[in-house]
Amino acid sequence: MNRPKRTAILIGLLLCMGASTIMQTYFSSALPAISDSFNSVSFYSWVHGSYILASSAVIILSSSLCQKFGNRKNFIIGSLLFGLGTIIAPFSSSMLYLVIARIAMGIGAGVVVPATYGIIAEQFEKEKYAAVFAAFAVVQIVFNGLGSLAGGYLPHIASWQVIFYILLPVEMLSFWLVFRNLSDSVPVIQIVPFQFQQHLLMIIAILLVTLGIEQAYHQQYLVLVFGAVLLFLVVRKDANNGNVLLPKEFVSDPLLRNLCFQVFLLGAFYNVCLAYLPSLMQFSMGLSADTAGNLLAVFVVLMGIGSILGGLIKISEGPVILIGWSAGLMGSIFMPFFFTLSVGLLGFGSGVLTSVLLAYTSTRTRGNAAGVNSTAHLIRNFGGSIGTILFQFSLNYPQRYYIGGVVILALSGLIAASLSFRFKTM
Repeated sequence: MNRPKRTAILIGLLLCMGASTIMQTYFSSALPAISDSFNSVSFYSWVHGSYILASSAVIILSSSLCQKFGNRKNFIIGSLLFGLGTIIAPFSSSMLYLVIARIAMGIGAGVVVPATYGIIAEQFEKEKYAAVFAAFAVVQIVFNGLGSLAGGYLPHIASWQVIFYILLPVEMLSFWLVFRNLSDSVPVIQIVPFQFQQHLLMIIAILLVTLGIEQAYHQQYLVLVFGAVLLFLVVRKDANNGNVLLPKEFVSDPLLRNLCFQVFLLGAFYNVCLAYLPSLMQFSMGLSADTAGNLLAVFVVLMGIGSILGGLIKISEGPVILIGWSAGLMGSIFMPFFFTLSVGLLGFGSGVLTSVLLAYTSTRTRGNAAGVNSTAHLIRNFGGSIGTILFQFSLNYPQRYYIGGVVILALSGLIAASLSFRFKTM
């Protein structure tokens, strides 16, 4: 494929991811105003949670569908579902109807994610993966910020529905760029019979784990434990049956398992920093909201720089990953002494790891990028959610408990990265 078409496809994928990202942070900021407009708090948490539940539940299923029908078809279906949710959301007459629209968007996003990873693997050489994932990381950072700003201002200066009218043309452009320039491809891996029962059990397990994570914020753990046990049993049965659901590479490739463990740690590390640094700065350190906001901006800017450098550095992935974890470890150690420097190092390390770890994971498969990367994506989300739950308790204790937890995460990542050199590269 010629370079202009490849560039157009990449822009389309980036716009699609940006639209999904901005919706997430928009609702986090705008939800109080949306609730006020309906004069109701019914289904309040479900407006945000339903999207996560829906997207997480279908991601493994959709990676299997990418193998069966190809990445282009799945991207089209997912984009149309996401667009449908975008169209009906502003016409919601109650919070319940808004939740239904968010479920449609979540299912669409869950279908698009594996297809996106598969398209990247089809269109770009492995040497370009880090740069591509760096572009995705930067777009995610930018759109996260735009979503937060829009959620804070749009409901008050216009209406909460305006964001959908703004994003719909973006989604249409994304769809057109991919639809116009990407041709259907024949899956290169062997097709296995579709196992409906196993996929259904996997969806139920992921739903229970995701819902259990939400309930764990309220110190209710039964659903999370039950979901985790069911997920373990489903994965174990899948491994015994030849990996019908999850990629075979997870059984045969110890380096991939190591990288996915690091991805899990990265999800926890990044979310813990982003979710709790503002609270730490304001409540434990007594900083003003403006100062905390400026320091958080340092984190975000350095994360963007780290993502770009991680994608541009022309050395093997292993040493770059070590640099990322080392920066995170130094940032956590320096936190009590040089806080601004610490925040910058934490952001820089997160950025480097975000681009390089996922790119390196992508190289560990020859024909199932959709399956491998979507599974890693789900693992990162679980790591972020579980890490956030564990660290919410640290706010009830002295500051050193939070710092100690961040040190443990970064040190664990550094040790795992060091151990990864034992394994052969592909």
